[in-house]
Amino acid sequence: MSIISKQRELLFDNLRGVLIFLVILGHALEYFRLNNQTAEFFYVFIYLFHMPVFIFISGYFSKRVQKGRKSAVKTFLIPYLILNFILSIILLLMGKIETITILNPGWTLWYLYCMFIWRLLLPDLIKVRHVLLFSFIVGIFSGLLTEFGTYMAMARTLGFLPFFLAGYYTDRKMIEKLRRFPFSRVLGLLVVILGLVTAFIWVKAQLPPEILWGDRAYDLFEIPLWQNILADMCLYALGFAFVFAFLVMATEKRHFYTVWGQNTLAIYLLHIYLIAPVVQLGEFIQKPLLHGLLLVGGALLTVYILSRSKVTHALAVVLKKIDQLIMPE
Repeated sequence: MSIISKQRELLFDNLRGVLIFLVILGHALEYFRLNNQTAEFFYVFIYLFHMPVFIFISGYFSKRVQKGRKSAVKTFLIPYLILNFILSIILLLMGKIETITILNPGWTLWYLYCMFIWRLLLPDLIKVRHVLLFSFIVGIFSGLLTEFGTYMAMARTLGFLPFFLAGYYTDRKMIEKLRRFPFSRVLGLLVVILGLVTAFIWVKAQLPPEILWGDRAYDLFEIPLWQNILADMCLYALGFAFVFAFLVMATEKRHFYTVWGQNTLAIYLLHIYLIAPVVQLGEFIQKPLLHGLLLVGGALLTVYILSRSKVTHALAVVLKKIDQLIMPE
């Protein structure tokens, strides 16, 4: 492997390392932000971009379309079904839900289901003329369809599809041109500032952060339809602006968080079982500062533990045995 290719891999490892920490931190803030405006500000800021950029990168690494289709069941569907069943059992025992759901992804697991659908359909999607433009139109207007929602993650499958396709259509030369673009890092910093300002205005205007989840129809929010559609269009623009910002501001050197990006699948699959107890523990802490520090520290500890080679190796062995049991070659 050449030095250039190693640098390029480190670039994306660093990107994914930062993003996976933000994913876990966002989940850690889920309940704290309901009663703390500062936490809500950071929550909104994170949700403006973390999954759009993450999904863009997922699309970028999905260029081997036929291989992706063949491995979609083993890589995404089987882990989703197993972990979603386990999560449903836990929530059922805790009294959080009343029935076990298979086709309604629990909490964080929607990404696995969406990746399964995207990888499965990608060889056919790219045959559609102007599919990227078409995906924007479908993504915006899918909010009008009330039957879409958490069921089979349909709303998110359609809503985040433009980022996945854009990643697929982006090549290394395009990224190198962006990184060499004059004042690219300054522009990236301006995007981050714009995101912070947007989050501030969002909180002050008391807009529902749930809009950022992308999993429900427009009519579930008490704001005019035209504002919902405009918000979706702005969120697409801001999401892609953050894609640009991350690509041009990321480094190609090894950092302490690089290993997080090299083991994102293990971290994403298992983090819910570590961060959930931290969230529950935080409910007993009365001081907001200590509560917030606990959640940040819990998120850091979670990515550290789950990025260890012993954890990732053990998970890989277990998943391989399950795959062989279900789909023997």
